[in-house]
Amino acid sequence: MSCKGIDEITEDIDIIVKSSIFKQQIVIEVFDPVNQLNLEGDNILQVEVIGKDADKIVTDAGNNVNSAKVVGGTIALAVNPNKNPSNETVEFLVKITGDQYLTTTIPIVLSPTDSIASISANVVNKLNTAQGIDYKKTTETLTNNTLTKDFIFETSGLKAGTNTEITIKSGTIFKDENGNDISGTEIESELVHFNSANSESLDSFPGGFMPAEITDENGDILNNAYFITAGFASINMTIGNKEVKNFSKPISIKMKIDANFINPDTGIKIKKGDTIPIWSYSKDDGKWDFHKDGVVKVDNNNLIIEYTTTHLSWYNLDYKGTRCSSYSPSGVAKINISMSGVNNSNGYRLFSDFFYENGNQPISPYSGKTFSWYDGQTFEINNAPVNRKVQLIVYSGSNRYDKGEILFRSEAVNLCNVGSVDVDVSNIVSKLPPLPVNVNVNYQGKCNRKIIAPTIPLYMKKTNYYGRTYWSYLGYVYDGKITIRNINLNKEYEFRTYFNGQYFYQNISFDKTEYINDSYEIPSDLCDRLF
Repeated sequence: MSCKGIDEITEDIDIIVKSSIFKQQIVIEVFDPVNQLNLEGDNILQVEVIGKDADKIVTDAGNNVNSAKVVGGTIALAVNPNKNPSNETVEFLVKITGDQYLTTTIPIVLSPTDSIASISANVVNKLNTAQGIDYKKTTETLTNNTLTKDFIFETSGLKAGTNTEITIKSGTIFKDENGNDISGTEIESELVHFNSANSESLDSFPGGFMPAEITDENGDILNNAYFITAGFASINMTIGNKEVKNFSKPISIKMKIDANFINPDTGIKIKKGDTIPIWSYSKDDGKWDFHKDGVVKVDNNNLIIEYTTTHLSWYNLDYKGTRCSSYSPSGVAKINISMSGVNNSNGYRLFSDFFYENGNQPISPYSGKTFSWYDGQTFEINNAPVNRKVQLIVYSGSNRYDKGEILFRSEAVNLCNVGSVDVDVSNIVSKLPPLPVNVNVNYQGKCNRKIIAPTIPLYMKKTNYYGRTYWSYLGYVYDGKITIRNINLNKEYEFRTYFNGQYFYQNISFDKTEYINDSYEIPSDLCDRLF
């Protein structure tokens, strides 16, 4: 009696290779709002998974999460089913760093039903910030490890229109996170100011407007809060290779406020004497803490908030509220769409969001989504701010990176109380381009005698509203099946997919709406890369 080796066995049978062993997966798309091509290439950004359930996370290929990469702005992760056999909710943070980019932390919550989730986040390019964001880097000499004169630096306000100013008193001793004095001859400071008006700035709000958890003014931990921001700033300092976290003397922070900002508590423009809560956010662990209340003052005809601190973090001027939540099939509220002349079979893929009444701030980092819009379509809302009216915004574009122009803004409603909302968007149909088609693809590929039915993310190269090219996330190819929406027949498109830290590219022109092939021969060079 003899036993065959695996190579001998595979000569007689086909092996079907599937990557859909994970019950919970997520693709994180990271955007540079100035130019997405800045993120093309390896090691532009680095990723670290931290937090409560970090030990349960692996790469999309099942490798140790320490080997996870950001490739072209994409991070693909999964929950190790052996570490989460009951398929419970998992929570973790994705920390993104880069030499030219501001450190960003993204909170992730994957519920038991999140089989394949996606989320996007902006990163701030320090060498070329987007509108609404100003960056300042400066150095100051130290004598005997301290300052011999007051050190004052501020952002320019050129792109934000508002700014942040820092004052450090002479004689201040700089300390690390453990309270130890730091020695050195020079301190390097990086200050980034974000205004409350521009979408690029607001999309960079740390952790999102509906944080998973905060510690409030009473020391209580809340998991149902939301924020409306009047501006925020990131402050980082280093001496040599050591990060400054604390000070022996309080430093002063002065933040200018946009005079057109609407105080959500009063419903009118911010004014002298108004109170704005100040919050700190840690880029290291994603924790929010109440700092103190700030009172709006006038300084050189500008509205400002001025306060002090002895530790460094992000600092935000944010109004806080609570939110209603429901993950039942009906959600908190149901949106019923009327769209005359457009039915389910020829719906438009459009990006939409919810803003606070008469404002430009989204209610959540997850509130902006792409849906198929047609007459009779319904959307369920699972999270909404309590006692705040919001408006539905519909864009001409099909995704967050290519929103296009605003085509529709609904009447303001309180989603927590209304139950159901009827929205008629029929008047936007004439403003939309001719309707493209949807193509259904069901492919299995062959590498030698191995049949590949992949579960992988798919991207298509597009040109956005401003003429810049970028890779648009189309969704997951699940066991070789996907519907590619909103494309034109007989037009060549460039696609790419991502697996195990690599991208694979293919140019395809479709001449029909159904593509089924269970024996596609994969080129040998690609097989060699896969196996």
